[in-house]
Amino acid sequence: MKPVETGSVADTMTGMIEDAPPLSASPSVTTALKHAPLGIAIFDSQMRYLAASRQYLTDQRLPADMPLIGRRHYDAFPEIPQKWRDLHARVLAEGVELHHEGDPYVDRDGRTEWIRWSMAPWRTDGGEIGGLVLYTEVVTANIQARRKLEAAEARYRAVFDQAAMGVARLTPTGAVLEANDAFCALLRRDREILLGATLQNLMHPDSLDATMESAAKLLAGEAETCSAERRVLIPGGDLWIHLTASMVRVDGQPAYILAIISDISARKQAEDAQGRYQAQLRLLINELNHRVKNTLATVQSMASQTLRNEPDPIVAFEKFEARLLGLSRVHDILTRESWHGAELREVAERALQPFDEAGARVSIEGPSVWLQPGGALTMALTFHELATNALKYGALSNAAGRVRLGWTYDPEARALEVVWNEDGGPPVPPPTRKGFGSRLIERSLRGELKGEAVMDYRPDGLVCRLNARLPEAHEGGVLGQG
Repeated sequence: MKPVETGSVADTMTGMIEDAPPLSASPSVTTALKHAPLGIAIFDSQMRYLAASRQYLTDQRLPADMPLIGRRHYDAFPEIPQKWRDLHARVLAEGVELHHEGDPYVDRDGRTEWIRWSMAPWRTDGGEIGGLVLYTEVVTANIQARRKLEAAEARYRAVFDQAAMGVARLTPTGAVLEANDAFCALLRRDREILLGATLQNLMHPDSLDATMESAAKLLAGEAETCSAERRVLIPGGDLWIHLTASMVRVDGQPAYILAIISDISARKQAEDAQGRYQAQLRLLINELNHRVKNTLATVQSMASQTLRNEPDPIVAFEKFEARLLGLSRVHDILTRESWHGAELREVAERALQPFDEAGARVSIEGPSVWLQPGGALTMALTFHELATNALKYGALSNAAGRVRLGWTYDPEARALEVVWNEDGGPPVPPPTRKGFGSRLIERSLRGELKGEAVMDYRPDGLVCRLNARLPEAHEGGVLGQG
């Protein structure tokens, strides 16, 4: 709001007053005062009323016909604060013009009104200050409206600036107009860099088309709000966000887009991890089903061969039971490892432990080698058959014999060589026919490990060489090399 300008009603009234006698008012002045659209009061140097407009009386909540002419202002309004008396005195003494765009004033009823006012001196023909002219306008409604607007803007600014989520205003075409601190922090950019940036600059290529399609619908009025999960680019990478965007219209025309974003990267990572877990679980179940079928086939073959080659039912049962126990020990390892595989050393120790309770007659040496489930079962059955044979006919059949089990592994060629070496036992002549154990070892190695078994029946003990080629890497790591 500005002070009363030259050419206004107040200036016209001032000119007319300066031409009128000090204690009287011409008919033209009186008429102008009555119809003036604002409160006007004219005082002499003693602050006695010379004239007052109807609007002035109305603003003061006085009757329109109340006589004020000739009365001192302070007699008519004794409640006037000292502040106003000092202002009047200054105008009359110094001849200055004063004004205020909105000053609070408490009336006689205790109500506070906001007044826009202006005071100016009027002068006599001799140039002396004859009194002052007071212009007043009640602007309480305007002040209250302005304060409400300022409060609303302050609340908006507080919400905008302090919101935990990123908030930004975009042009209808997607350029950033304004962004709060959280928005800048989420996108890892300074505000100066973000201002003016467009959706094309911020969106990940995978999310750009969908984002532009949603923006086009907002602009065309086909949708008021869109809510979606999007990927955005950040320095050094990308980020998953949840984006809510609304088009704000003024007079029916698109004004700006209000965008609210939040970081959902942790949830997306958890979803991805859950998906990988479900895929791994399905793979594990399929693998388990496969292994169960293979195990049942192995048990069936062991039962058939044992019963076919051993006429004594009791002996056949004992052999079959021993082989089942050897198989179960490796199953314990595989179960513990969730059927991902097992270490060759642990497979050997579990398979041979029943044949060497004290741990003094069987030595085991070799590097760390990781076997697939099928390979672990094959090696366990092989070791069990070799140990059983040694217990019946070889180095473990007397008190002096020993068994050395060792292996080497070439990671590049994935070649595994296992050597079973017996010494100190009774002489071992070559068998006249292949038993079930030998056939089991050879068949298992060919099937699971793509290998072979070579039996060397030396006078001082059996030497068995097992050669295998382990599979390549799998999801759990490098197969074969632990």
